[in-house]
Amino acid sequence: MLAGDIGFRIFDDFIDKFPDRFINCGIAEQNMVSVASGLASEGKTVFVYTIIPFLIMRAYEQIRVDVGINNQNVILVGVGGGMAYDKLGSTHHSCEDIALARTIPNLNIFCPYDPINVVDTLNESYLLSKHKKEPSYIRLSKGGENNLENRIKLFENIFCFKSKNLSKNIIVTHGSISYAILSEIDSNNIEASLICISKINNDSIESLVELISNLDETSNILTIEEHYQAGGLYEALASKLLPLKLKHNFSNMHLKHQYVFEIYEHKELLKKSGLDPSLIKEYFSS
Repeated sequence: MLAGDIGFRIFDDFIDKFPDRFINCGIAEQNMVSVASGLASEGKTVFVYTIIPFLIMRAYEQIRVDVGINNQNVILVGVGGGMAYDKLGSTHHSCEDIALARTIPNLNIFCPYDPINVVDTLNESYLLSKHKKEPSYIRLSKGGENNLENRIKLFENIFCFKSKNLSKNIIVTHGSISYAILSEIDSNNIEASLICISKINNDSIESLVELISNLDETSNILTIEEHYQAGGLYEALASKLLPLKLKHNFSNMHLKHQYVFEIYEHKELLKKSGLDPSLIKEYFSS
């Protein structure tokens, strides 16, 4: 376990049990990724943990060269997805990390939607690292999120959550904003079903395309993501759907492609940035 000078309380128990397996690499994230890759090349299963902007953005070249090109089975764990670090400003927001991670051809990208799913993705990334020698990136929020109930597995890493009313209206999302979306659906009696995708790679996107293709052509599909549209789930999905020339109605709610300099609580910051779950009903009534 390598950490970039953060998360000490989180790893206290781990450090007590395995003091020789924890390295605080300090505020040197590029070096941390290179060290992790070196350890992986010697047969170690390595986890790297720090804030997303310092991991994906700051150490991108090392991820591309040391992890990607050299295909080292490092597991990158980033905290602070989207605007989770609301008051710390744009330097600590992560609105383009998925786009950057998707440019690494052999990197698995996980965006768990609740704490239970975090465990799922952690286990899967470990098995991919240990048995297939594949690297992964796990995009976490900030902690303290609620679990979603009554999930139904549709495909590998794709789940449906029953709302009070199931209909032809489908919302596709990923990450911790899923709980706010499901709450909005239920509390406002919106006729919609929520589909959460916890892994953004070619196989998962193909499965999602298959699911959408089999829906009635009058269906309304709304993707919501705490990320810029550029390089996110919507664009990944659209590139596969466009050649099919489906007649479904597609919409997207995402973060505005801009930097934010005002200070707000997370919910209000999302709303100011174009991501407002309270507007879901309007998408399906227009």
